[in-house]
Amino acid sequence: MWSRTFAGFLLGLLLSISVVLNLNLLLPIKEATMLLIGLLCAFPIWASCQVWAYTFTSSKKAWQTLTLTLAPSALLNALLLTLRYYS
Repeated sequence: MWSRTFAGFLLGLLLSISVVLNLNLLLPIKEATMLLIGLLCAFPIWASCQVWAYTFTSSKKAWQTLTLTLAPSALLNALLLTLRYYS
């Protein structure tokens, strides 16, 4: 149970940060609006990832699934930040 809690806490936090960063990098809106969207979206995403971690029968499955969900988002972050830096 503690392992699933830690998976939801840590990977959910990283996933929520990654998704909000992707939104901020993809949407062509003002900086103040991006910050507001990030504040409003980050916590519900994080909380839903924590709840999602408890739906798995084993902690190993929770870690694997949340990591496999985080990986494409993190890769998209890296790609978008690289493109923004070099353009």
